[in-house]
Amino acid sequence: MPTISAKPFDPGMQNLLSELKSGYHAGELSKKDKSELPEDIYIIEADTAMIGYGVVWEYDNGKQLIRKAEKDYFNDDEKYLERDFYIDIKNRTHFIFIEALDVLKEFEGKGYAAFFMNWLKEKYPNKKMYVYTLDKSRNFWFKQGFEVLGDTVWMTYN
Repeated sequence: MPTISAKPFDPGMQNLLSELKSGYHAGELSKKDKSELPEDIYIIEADTAMIGYGVVWEYDNGKQLIRKAEKDYFNDDEKYLERDFYIDIKNRTHFIFIEALDVLKEFEGKGYAAFFMNWLKEKYPNKKMYVYTLDKSRNFWFKQGFEVLGDTVWMTYN
């Protein structure tokens, strides 16, 4: 049975991520400044081995996610494509943003990402969740009950 535990997102954890050979976001997360990281990272483990991780932000207002999205996801000349995102998020309060959910390649297809999402939904039962999706992961998010946010690559749950 897998477990999920919060670990400090400190330089030691960033170093561990930098050494991973798989994990889509590991390299990027290992190089971020501490100010760009949440306090904790959620580690998915099975038999004491790290099999994946999730990076989740809790936001009190939509402006916080808008600033992050503009910095990390939107090109200046393409912001107009995210109109539906801006409309939905600008007055939103108390929600979750899933920045990363990675299962290491050798453990993919075994239900660990779904296990993480079930855990996250239990942890935050009444909070709206957002994720910026990639084409290759969209089916996973649909299976988790997420819906596309207008004409964007963002998806929402709840």
